[in-house]
Amino acid sequence: MKAPPPSSTQPPPSSPSPAPPPPQQPHASSQLHHRQPHHQQQQQQERQGCGMGAPPPQPQPPGSYYPAKGPYAAPPQPQYSPLPAALLADAASSQALLPSRTALAALLAVPLALWGCAVGAGVAAAEPLKEGAARRDFEHPLIGFDRYVFRVWGPLLPLAPYLVRIAAAAAGNAAARLFTPTSSSMRVVRGMRPAAVQQPRPGVTLPLLSLAVYGAIIAVRVLLYLGHLSFQRAVARVVVSDHLFLGASVVACFQAELLMCLSDIYKAELLRGSDPWVGARQLTVVAAMVTSMFVLVFVYGDMYCTARWYHEPAESLGALAVGAAVFQLPVVVWMWLHGRRGLPRGGGKP
Repeated sequence: MKAPPPSSTQPPPSSPSPAPPPPQQPHASSQLHHRQPHHQQQQQQERQGCGMGAPPPQPQPPGSYYPAKGPYAAPPQPQYSPLPAALLADAASSQALLPSRTALAALLAVPLALWGCAVGAGVAAAEPLKEGAARRDFEHPLIGFDRYVFRVWGPLLPLAPYLVRIAAAAAGNAAARLFTPTSSSMRVVRGMRPAAVQQPRPGVTLPLLSLAVYGAIIAVRVLLYLGHLSFQRAVARVVVSDHLFLGASVVACFQAELLMCLSDIYKAELLRGSDPWVGARQLTVVAAMVTSMFVLVFVYGDMYCTARWYHEPAESLGALAVGAAVFQLPVVVWMWLHGRRGLPRGGGKP
């Protein structure tokens, strides 16, 4: 008899079970990692930028090629001014730039008016020292300023605010170049344009022309002084006051320098948002301008004393007229020409 076929309910023959996998050996780097002390592991993680407590990387805006921090970080964005482009270009140039016609008129008239009032008041109250009196021994209220400042540094006094303006501009430009990213330092950053970090800076008002005018006034004053001394010896009398003549030249230079200082201050105000160093430069020029005004007040007082006690009225009035013709009127015309060109487009404020 044949054996019956195996029933479907019977379990299939058992297959041999797979052998268990061999135990994995730790990697060499893992063994080295376990062998390192804890502080060395932490230092290695910090060097790799994944240490505990490390700040997460800051996300960059789309399309930006600047890193968030570091020496190649993006420079601060300039504050764009709503002022006309032509006005901003004038502020970055060396020409004179004034805020209004009123400012120009005040700079042309007020210093001359105060000068005339000071000398005129001295002439009106004139009481010259008697013949033979020692003038060097006479002391008036401003004798200290006259003896130690005006007689020593008189012709050079107006150069002080001029040098302050030049030094403030040079220091501001040097600071901007030193602390603002330049095209050479940003060259490794993709997408960087050199023009993006070169912002306009206020220009110094008439630096070379002002120096030439002041030098010419000093030279003319010295030549006329020497000629006047020779003439006095020839005629044996005083024609005009040398001291008042010197005062007229100093007032003319200071008057021009006040206009230059105001122009530099106005330029700095217009370009304040484009350069972070403009504020310090503007404050420095303001200090120079205010100091010049105080020096002018002392000069007026000294000239009042000179006209009152040291000279006859005719000598004082002669010096007043010659000084106005030689120094003050030419400087006023020069100031008016450059100041008129430097008014804002449309003539400025009335």
